This record gives sequence, C-alpha cells and structure tokens, in this order.
Amino acid sequence: MVISNKLSKLYSKQTIFRDKDYLKKGHHPSSLDEVLHRDHIIDIYTNCLRDVMTGSVPDNVFVYGTYGTGKTMLTRLITSEIALAAEIEGHKVLVIYIFCESYSAPSPLLRYINQELVNSIPDLKNKMVGTSISRNLEYFCELVNLIPMPIILIFDEIDKLSNPDIINQLSRIKECGFTQSNICIIGITNDTIFYDNLDGRTKSIIGQNELFIPPYNAEELADILQARANLAFEDKAYEEVVIPLCAAFGAQENGDARKAMDLLRLSGENAELRESLKICEQDVRIAKGKVEINRQVEIIQKLPTQTKAVLFACTHRHGITGSDLETTEIYSSYLNIAEVISLDTVTLRRVGDYISELASIGILSINKISRGRKRGVVNFVKPITDTYIIKQVILQDIRFEELQRRL
Repeated sequence: MVISNKLSKLYSKQTIFRDKDYLKKGHHPSSLDEVLHRDHIIDIYTNCLRDVMTGSVPDNVFVYGTYGTGKTMLTRLITSEIALAAEIEGHKVLVIYIFCESYSAPSPLLRYINQELVNSIPDLKNKMVGTSISRNLEYFCELVNLIPMPIILIFDEIDKLSNPDIINQLSRIKECGFTQSNICIIGITNDTIFYDNLDGRTKSIIGQNELFIPPYNAEELADILQARANLAFEDKAYEEVVIPLCAAFGAQENGDARKAMDLLRLSGENAELRESLKICEQDVRIAKGKVEINRQVEIIQKLPTQTKAVLFACTHRHGITGSDLETTEIYSSYLNIAEVISLDTVTLRRVGDYISELASIGILSINKISRGRKRGVVNFVKPITDTYIIKQVILQDIRFEELQRRL
C-alpha cells in the first residue's frame, strides 16, 4: 500500500505546537504547587480534611460549582497529597474515587466500592463481592471493620446517582452500630440545585462541610492559559491579543477553564489549517464557533435526568407550537415524558427552577411579560440552542430510549 502525496505532506509540515497535550482535557497539574488562583480554596479544603493527619476520619465535604472550575482536579490532588503527608506522619489513608455516571445504580456502585476495598486488603481470604444491595451493604461494613485506616469515598458527579439515599446509608454505618468507625464522603457536582433536592437526613450528612468553587475571571484565566501556552506552543506562535481574547471568551462561559483551553488549542489548529505559524485574532473567533457547539453538546450530555426531561419537554413543545411557552405548558409536556420513561415527577415550582438553571447556562431564554395588575408577570420560554442538537443528545441517554421509540 502506497501513502498518497497529500498524506505525506503531514510528515514535513511545520507545527506551532510543542506539546498539544497541555491544552487537552486529560492534562492536569501534577501537584498543588502548579495550581493557579485557588490558594484560598485549597486552604479551606485541606482544613476540612486535616483530621486524616492524626489517623482520624474527617467530616464529609460537599463540593459544588459550575463546569471547568477545577472541582475534580482539586479534590484528587488534595486527597492524594494529604494522604501522602499523613503517611509520612505514620497514618495511612485509603482514597476511592467513584465516577457516578458509570456507577449510578446502588448495586454496581456498591460492588465497585467493595472491590476497591477488597483490593486494599492483601491477605483477605474471601474476595467474593456480593450481588444484592443488602449483601453488598453488609459486606461493605465487614470490609470497613477490616481496614485500620480512614476511608475517603469521592463521589464525582454525585447528582447522577439514581438513588442518592445510598449516601445516607453509607454515612450512618457507625451510628447504626455496623462498624467501629465512620467513613468520609466527598460529593462533587455541577448541579447547583442538587443539594436542595435531597431529603433532610441526606442533606445534613453530605453538607457537613460545603465548599463552593467559584468560576475563574478573565484575568485568572489569562494567567492559566499563559502558563499552558508556554508549554504547549513553540516560541512566538501567537499574537499578543490571543491569550487575553481566549480568556475573555472563557470568562463569558461561566469561567470555564477547560473551554478556554479548548478555544486556545482549536485556534492553533485553525492557524495550521491556513498554513500559518502564528495564531491571530481571527483564528480565535473561528474557534469560538466550534467550541460553542461542543460546549452545548457536553453540557446537555451531563445534565441530570430531571433537567433533561424538562429541556426535552420545552424543545418538543416548542417544535409543535413554534411559539414561546409558558411554564405550565412545559410542565404538561414534562409529565407526559416522565410517564413514558418511568421518571418520578417533581412539582411545577421545581420545573421552574430547572428552567431558570437552563437559562443561566445559555440553553433556554426566559422573557418576562407583564399581563397587568391582576395577572402579574408571566415567563415565556424558548430554546436558544439548536433544537435538533438538544433532541439528538438527550435521546442518546439510555433513560430516554423508550421516548425515542415512541417519537
């Protein structure tokens, strides 16, 4: 097989990138010393977990904030470094990371946690993990009693759990007399109203320490992008306006550092497409259009099931009527969708909260119209994002398979 002349050009083509990986999502700082503009948050976070330094179990921590603010990155760095520091002091710590989108149901979630606990006990004879929820809970307690160190469970995207009450059960194992010690639970979420939806018991447990991670501003993003650009690009690979412009666009997107870095990387790729060795302002503006589409898809994919149902209801109803919708119209459509996908319904007021959240992230728009003194102000809602993109992304969710069959 012969390589074509067009493809062979790739071998000799000059590049403005020194190492593109520094601008990709998989790259994270290797230590807390490399993290910029998060010193105050790090101080608060480490103080919440300081008890592990003496071999004690710290209180639970609930970490929340918008996309791309470093919640997961900070949590993983802080827990790994504090565990290392504790070990130097003679106290071991076991940290288990759980990505809840992959383990959303109680049974697979418990099996995964138990398997991680089993793997941490080298001389354990019985390494069989249970199948039922009750057996796995029982086995979980047995394993916790066998591990003579603080256990920290990190639930990333905790809002994806199909039954958040499992957090309540795991946290009360000592209180119920099942174990000799507690465990520490760290919950991470982008869903700012997830905490409000929890029942009182679970809320009091997971919210022992609440930590809000604020979005980055334009100046902070510029510093972060500059540090990455120094590693990712060859010298003099971009005009002076490029970094501040990418940072400004990133600040407009709720201070999302990941999106700002995506924008800078795509800007470099655009420059290479036009066979230039320097990124200019136009490259950034072209890249912004690409990032906007990618951002919308990613945000919709990560929405909780209830929010997706409300968004689909709005989009579907808008497609039928072609006009702006009142919240009551959306709620009626939402109830039908919830019935089809066997989803527990929420109140009209809660649907209004979801609509406000979707408006805050640029998926929907809300237009307040006054209908006079007696009827008051009415919200009219419509999708901003391409309705085809919204529907296609939501219908890829396994929870919406039945809805797809009925459309």
